[in-house]
Amino acid sequence: MDNPLTALATADSGSQDRGAAMAQVHADGEAPRPTATGPSLTALVVKGTAWVFAGKVLSRGMSVAQLFILARLLLPKDFGLFAIVMLALGTLDTFTQTGFDMALIQRRENTEDYLDTAWTVQVVRGFLLAGSLFAIAPLVGWFFDEPRVVPLLRLLCVMKVLEGFTNIGILYFRKEFQFHKQVVYDLMTSTVALAVGVVLAYRLRSVWALVWAAIAGAFTGAILSYLLHPYRPRPHYNAAQAKELFRFGRWMLGSNIVFFLSTRLDPALVGKLLGAGALGVYSMAYMISNRPANETVYLMNPVMMPAFAKLQEDRRRLGSAFLQMFELVMSLAIPFTAFIVLAAPQIVLGLLGPQWTAAVLPLRILAVAGFFLSVNATGRPLFVGSGHPHMDFRMNLIRAIVLAVTVYPLTHLFGVPGTSLAVVLSLASTLPVWATVRSIADISWAAILRATTEGFLLAGLVAIAVLAIRVVTPGMSPIVTLVLQSAATALICGAAVLLAGRLFNRGLSVHVRKAWTAMTKHAA
Repeated sequence: MDNPLTALATADSGSQDRGAAMAQVHADGEAPRPTATGPSLTALVVKGTAWVFAGKVLSRGMSVAQLFILARLLLPKDFGLFAIVMLALGTLDTFTQTGFDMALIQRRENTEDYLDTAWTVQVVRGFLLAGSLFAIAPLVGWFFDEPRVVPLLRLLCVMKVLEGFTNIGILYFRKEFQFHKQVVYDLMTSTVALAVGVVLAYRLRSVWALVWAAIAGAFTGAILSYLLHPYRPRPHYNAAQAKELFRFGRWMLGSNIVFFLSTRLDPALVGKLLGAGALGVYSMAYMISNRPANETVYLMNPVMMPAFAKLQEDRRRLGSAFLQMFELVMSLAIPFTAFIVLAAPQIVLGLLGPQWTAAVLPLRILAVAGFFLSVNATGRPLFVGSGHPHMDFRMNLIRAIVLAVTVYPLTHLFGVPGTSLAVVLSLASTLPVWATVRSIADISWAAILRATTEGFLLAGLVAIAVLAIRVVTPGMSPIVTLVLQSAATALICGAAVLLAGRLFNRGLSVHVRKAWTAMTKHAA
């Protein structure tokens, strides 16, 4: 769910009939494929990006609102307890990932006959995860010396069962560029999670509000998956199909495992060494600092991964598409990162409240980590879409190893800021592996550097706006200063983007103009 706290064998005759039904769905326009007379891949990508952007702005806006409202209603320790719960759940979830969804999206051949097998495995996995989570809950409470997490974990077993029954057909929202349906799906689950979380936090003033919000989002997502896609899965297992999907998915499983270790070892150590309160502070700083990287990268990933899959045989077009994505990501992520670094005191005190003061320094350090994350994560859709998932695995493996070596001594010496520094070092260490995008997409270092130009120029303007407002508004409340800093940044950067688009016909404004044109044509 979209929550701030919180991838050829012959079938039997029944599966063939269902494959024919899916083919008819495609013919009826439910899952269009680009043809010689239909929309071009470029048009599909631009339109898909526009839809994903619109959906992300709305859904993430609601999730950010939920985050800050809950931060006012709950204590850092409540967020720390929930972080422990999600850490345990995420551990089991990651080590049992099949990678079937990414394998089905990446395949260029017909995939409908595989859906029932993938869905059956998904359902069985959901029940196994729920049972395992129920059994290990006391061990998690013992490890973190927090017995309060035991009933929280056992209630969240329901969420894994609900996720298991989600309609496998919704992967076609990404595979066939039906991102308007993905937007509806994300928005409605986010809305339910927001409403449940805020109402219960106001009434309960405890971590239970976060747990019930997660369950409500999972329940809504499972129901919507059948309302928004016509495919109706049924229990069926074909061992040959599962083996074929797993051959690709195993790299995704390996990559997900090392990615999990590289992103969950740090909060686990904070929770173990420093306690739930410090973990709450760290988790909040991590979420805010990584928001720009997550939003810009995961805005593009659902669109670009299937696009790169379609372009994997044409390196020239593959390189052009990657550079356009990279330029867009850098134009957003770099100035956002600069804003967080410079306005961290106003963000923490103005939005979260004085009980979160300890998050200011970790927020600044982790914002730098967010920049490296935004760079590295642009490689994932290229690696996976072009058939090189092992490169994503290697990048995450290096990140996990460096984090494992540095996180304990730095946390022991400097506390939460030390943990944050270890995250920066682990992300920076993956850049040499990320650089293999040059050979895969046949692009030069000069082209990569040019794609970052607008982002760094905007970051300079962000610094001018934020520091100028701080100088002329001494003594004002943090929330007022933050509002003025945000407004000044938006105005000066917006004007610069528009000017660059008119003078040089490149940059963020060109991407926005293409997206708007695609959206208006689709509406027409």
